[in-house]
Amino acid sequence: MRRVVFPEAKKAVMTECEPPKCGDGQVLLKMRRVGVCGTDIQVFSGRNRFMTFPIVPFHEGIGTAVEVGKNVTNVKVGDTICVRPIIACHNCYPCRHGHVNACENFNSLGVQSNGLGSEYFAIDEEYCPHVSPDLPLDEAILIEPFAVGVHAARRGQVEGKKVLVVGAGTIGNFVAQAAQLLGAEEVAVCDISEEKVEMARKAGIALPIVSAGKTLREVAAEAFGPEPADVIIDCVGAKPLFQQILDAAAKTSTVVIVGNYSENVELNVAQIQRNELNFLGNITYTRDDFETAIRLFEERKVYVEGFISARFPIEQIQEGMDQAVTGKAHNMKTIFDY
Repeated sequence: MRRVVFPEAKKAVMTECEPPKCGDGQVLLKMRRVGVCGTDIQVFSGRNRFMTFPIVPFHEGIGTAVEVGKNVTNVKVGDTICVRPIIACHNCYPCRHGHVNACENFNSLGVQSNGLGSEYFAIDEEYCPHVSPDLPLDEAILIEPFAVGVHAARRGQVEGKKVLVVGAGTIGNFVAQAAQLLGAEEVAVCDISEEKVEMARKAGIALPIVSAGKTLREVAAEAFGPEPADVIIDCVGAKPLFQQILDAAAKTSTVVIVGNYSENVELNVAQIQRNELNFLGNITYTRDDFETAIRLFEERKVYVEGFISARFPIEQIQEGMDQAVTGKAHNMKTIFDY
């Protein structure tokens, strides 16, 4: 079978290997689509501190079940599967208390272990939620990143609140959409990219703002006037923005950190303490978040038109990854077709 490998930073090759065996309790998938996100770009560039080369990339994937092992009860051959790619141990403290997304032995496919960049992939049934066959694959491939948005909105307890989302890429857009769907009073999303802000506007976000040349405090004032944001959700993860986020946070407000920081940030603890700010980490999603994302997609409540900004056959993996890196500032989603 064909398999993508990143042997070193900024290099992607196609290889051939034997297909995996379908074990007891497992589902063998023939992959149909994989999506590229910011984490994949970090991995490809060698900037993700949790991975080592060589690595088979990708954690966003849609496949068709072609074989099911013994004791599989909820998946049948032919089902369309949207892989839930965060593998948990179920034994550590967070897992035992229902926080499998924060597992101490956290294993994200394509980062800590080989991912979905293979023509065939065998995985435990637990991670194989199926989606309606009526849902187009180009929409289904976006369920996984939308689940991140659902989890972030829930972490921020956005219902009835004014929410500022920083960053309008795929994750930021989906966080903003999820916040609106989950009952936020007002949602603003900002980005330096006019194209991404326009996509937010098309998605129905109430307050899309181009932030180039503005501080985040100015953005918040433009969005909400004298009333501050109750919740700020950071979907960028950029060191130069962190102090701006802190300065834009009103007293007693909440900051949810979604963006992956690749370097440490100095933290003004006194400012957090004096303003009684709530800083919340946010990692991936729970099983319930993922199921909610599937439901909202199947109910056609998520705007995704135009989200796929580039697509390549899997054989053009080097060209596609190079494009994903160079076009990151303007791309929404790059996908590869098998």
